[in-house]
Amino acid sequence: MSHHVLVIGHADADGYIIAEQTRRNLAQVKSFDVDVVVDPNRTKDHKTWLNLDQFDEIDSADYVFFVDLMFAPTTYAAEARALTDFVQSKPQKKFFLVDHHPLPLSRLEAADNLRVIYRSDVAECAIGPRTGMMAVAALCELQPSPAKSIKEPLLRELAKGMRRAAVLGGPLEGEKLSVLLRADRWDGLLELSLDDQKFHPMPRGRRPKDAPLSKAMKSLEQDASDLLARHPRELKLKARTQMAADIATTELAYDTGRLILQKNSPSSPKDLGAIATLLEVAALSLTTEAGKTFTIDDLIREAQEIGGQDAKFDKNDVTIVLRKAGFVNKVAGGYQLR
Repeated sequence: MSHHVLVIGHADADGYIIAEQTRRNLAQVKSFDVDVVVDPNRTKDHKTWLNLDQFDEIDSADYVFFVDLMFAPTTYAAEARALTDFVQSKPQKKFFLVDHHPLPLSRLEAADNLRVIYRSDVAECAIGPRTGMMAVAALCELQPSPAKSIKEPLLRELAKGMRRAAVLGGPLEGEKLSVLLRADRWDGLLELSLDDQKFHPMPRGRRPKDAPLSKAMKSLEQDASDLLARHPRELKLKARTQMAADIATTELAYDTGRLILQKNSPSSPKDLGAIATLLEVAALSLTTEAGKTFTIDDLIREAQEIGGQDAKFDKNDVTIVLRKAGFVNKVAGGYQLR
């Protein structure tokens, strides 16, 4: 049985990447049919929670993941009430929320079909394994992150290109930028980062309507249109742009407490990525209150229920994955979501 999964993200530079990283991880689960929505109109001014009825895509989804959608410090009570009321009106669906901004956790406990986790590090604000994409996301944000200590100039160039591509009022905002990320068009983002600043004015974080378009921006916009029309152009990557494309497959990992990109390590098999992603979703699903403890058998049963009959788990394999997993802590009596 297939489950329709929807990822809804914030339309800023890190938000597009977080949504795409989460989509990629969830899409590895065989029974998941995953769509992503990053819409600047429906998420503008951080008013998403008050306008959830505008997301018609939720109607056909079984599981909904909200990523990088903050609550405003002055109106969080009303926003939390709006979210819990909305999800409680759809008891047949499961909702998950991950954000790197503080959350009104106690207020969100009112909804039994909503699971929430606050991860203050932008690089950790996703479901499933994190790649170099999340290091780029962290560099797009002002918040501190261990990922910013990685000595890789290419990451900073890609972050610069992402900020230019994601700017509000720009020609790529919304589904065009989403489809470019989905197609790994990191070469175009790298070219965008090399543009003269005169092509990218951003007063108050918005691109003026009369701002000139560079050759790189025009090329990316055409590429996005072709991808949406299912007529992708052939890429002829040079060495440096190939390195940029490789960012999406390198894994973020800790080495003696220091965050690194595992460039020379073999990537985990897709089935391992799917197992780790499902286990993380299951751990979040089991966390009905702060500090909730669950056993490995609880975790497997929950992951099996979420993933369906195509999801297969061996207890020994799961034990090995959990030893290295960054999303749980081993505690007396079992595990807790980290």
